[in-house]
Amino acid sequence: MAGTTRTTSIMLALLAAMVMLSGCSGADNGSSESADKQAPAAANDDGGSNGDGAGQSSDGDDDKATAPDTAARALPAGRDIVYRGQISVRVKNVTTAANKVESLTGAVDGAVFSEETSNVPGNPSESSATMTLRVPPAEFRSTLKKLAGLGERLSQTQTAEDVTTQVVDTKSRLATQQRSVARVRALLSEANTIGEVVQIEAELAKREADLESLEAQVARLKDVTEQATIEVSLVGPDAEAPLDEEDLGFLAGLRGGWDAFVQIILVGLTVLGALLPFLLTAALLAVPAWLIFRPRRAATVPPAA
Repeated sequence: MAGTTRTTSIMLALLAAMVMLSGCSGADNGSSESADKQAPAAANDDGGSNGDGAGQSSDGDDDKATAPDTAARALPAGRDIVYRGQISVRVKNVTTAANKVESLTGAVDGAVFSEETSNVPGNPSESSATMTLRVPPAEFRSTLKKLAGLGERLSQTQTAEDVTTQVVDTKSRLATQQRSVARVRALLSEANTIGEVVQIEAELAKREADLESLEAQVARLKDVTEQATIEVSLVGPDAEAPLDEEDLGFLAGLRGGWDAFVQIILVGLTVLGALLPFLLTAALLAVPAWLIFRPRRAATVPPAA
């Protein structure tokens, strides 16, 4: 009886241990399954965030790819830059090209300040046109590229001048001159005699003239920095190309003079080479004649007394 009870106790203990082990394994499996479920969710969340980041980078790349090719990215922040450009283009039809220039200038909020067209009656291929454009600095380079696409580009120059120091200095002088004029006007209101009034008015007129000059300089600097200038030359298929800046100046004149000098020397040598056979023939005939007639001439001379 005691053996049976002991056996039953052992079996109950084994069953309890098995139940505990199965419970622990179930808890472990549940925790692992929940961890597995959470891991993909976290991965999905990370993937979503990465996807958003990738989407942003791709959007940035798309923005860069679709961004217009302008000088905006090259514009220094807080600087006053004066942009100037010149371009010569040979086109099939000058009138049509001039209309296109006006259209693309208006498309970038620019303006055509001057236009001069030279038409040849009966031969439009020799026509030409010169135009002065003012465009925003951000559209300076892109406008030059569009102008070059109108035909065959013959020449192109572009410059960028930093006038920030000049602008700051001129504005500072303008502010100082404005205060000076205000002080002189205050003195004029306090003048008591005619002599004082005349003297102060003369000084006031001088300072006001200086003030107007500074105001004109500031306005000029503002105009050239807010709008870039482009000189456009359009020439027909048979028209002569306009002179470039390299064809002007002292060095250009020196090169032209040297070329002319070389041409004159070549022409002189050519003429000398053409006359040389005749000169040699004349010399061959003249020397024997001189030798023959010289003794007879000497014989006819009477002896000295």
